[in-house]
Amino acid sequence: MIKYTLDAAKHIMDGTLPYQVFTKDLNTNEELTTDERQIVRVFVNGLLYRYYRYLYSLTAGQDTNLTTEEVLALALYSFNVEKNITTLAYEDVLKELPAEQQVALESAYPQDTFPIRIPQNFHSEDLVLSFASRFSVPLYIVEQLIKDIGKKNILRFLSKRPSEKSGLINEKIINPADFFTKYPQFKQGAKPNMFIYDGKEYIKKTPAYVNNEIILTTQSLLDVAYLIGELNVKKILFVQNEDTSLFLLLALLFPEVEINYSAKEQKSRFILQHLTRKFALTNVHYVTSITATYDLVVTSLTSSNFNGNIRHRDFYFRVNEDLETYAAAASEELRNVQDYVNDNGHLIFLTATALRSETHYQALTFIRDNPAFSLTREKQYFHFNDLHETIYYALLAKDGNVEKA
Repeated sequence: MIKYTLDAAKHIMDGTLPYQVFTKDLNTNEELTTDERQIVRVFVNGLLYRYYRYLYSLTAGQDTNLTTEEVLALALYSFNVEKNITTLAYEDVLKELPAEQQVALESAYPQDTFPIRIPQNFHSEDLVLSFASRFSVPLYIVEQLIKDIGKKNILRFLSKRPSEKSGLINEKIINPADFFTKYPQFKQGAKPNMFIYDGKEYIKKTPAYVNNEIILTTQSLLDVAYLIGELNVKKILFVQNEDTSLFLLLALLFPEVEINYSAKEQKSRFILQHLTRKFALTNVHYVTSITATYDLVVTSLTSSNFNGNIRHRDFYFRVNEDLETYAAAASEELRNVQDYVNDNGHLIFLTATALRSETHYQALTFIRDNPAFSLTREKQYFHFNDLHETIYYALLAKDGNVEKA
């Protein structure tokens, strides 16, 4: 069981074992009992969530000779001491390592070392190391976030998760007045068709969600949708590079607008086509190849997804340490859609991250390289503000009188 845990955690971290595959394999593993499978699941999740906390607590963020396997072994034992999940001797963990490593670790980290604690001096002497350890986030990510959103926001950014408690009423099924009478735990939002959920039950388990009577979204995304509505265009090209519910909001809020949509990834295409069927959208059309130009092009860009909504336990282990690669990929996506904008039309892009290289600097780089476009409006939202999420949008206007560089 211990070896299974350590091997699984290591392979998830190095990218050779997707977390979803791990859970599937674990559930069908007949060599482990039901109780052992549950313990393995708890251990692996604990190691993934706490790996950087233990690593930095052991090394103070400095270069180390500790291997990943050694850190995982120490972390596993420490996690069990702290949470008392099962009966587990120090020797039981160490024996899964080569003999020379066992001796070295037992000498350097005797049993009274555990559980491993974050050194107190981190909090007063090194802000980056303190937050990286406390929230088990790679140091370079914390450093970049502090540069981009500031020291005042970093605690709220890392400690608060986005909440799903707002959205639109699906007026194709129920009108707002009947909805609020039927579901008193939902309160009216800023507009008649908007709601704020005030109930105790998880919103996705409520009858309103199960019966398709509501669409979950945030005030941030609704702001973007209403901004698009103010442009008063009759046809939109929506190019999805990263999944977002903006497509659905536009289709429902503005049924008089024709939305032509495209997506490069098969999964995204499936999601968009599924939404089209699920909500019986009649004003949307999938285009296999883009041949026309439009007064408005909307695109969601690939991003690093540093947005506070870390759903997958292996997220930080899959991040490319060269953060500029995300901005470069998104920049290419922007270049691919710019020619579909009519003269004197608009291009709007949104991205779900707080990194300025992918948001404000992305917009500045685009207008520098494409002088026909100017930055009309932009805004960065953060998930630690109530009813919002961490997304950024930039509205770009195209001047048809400027020659293409």
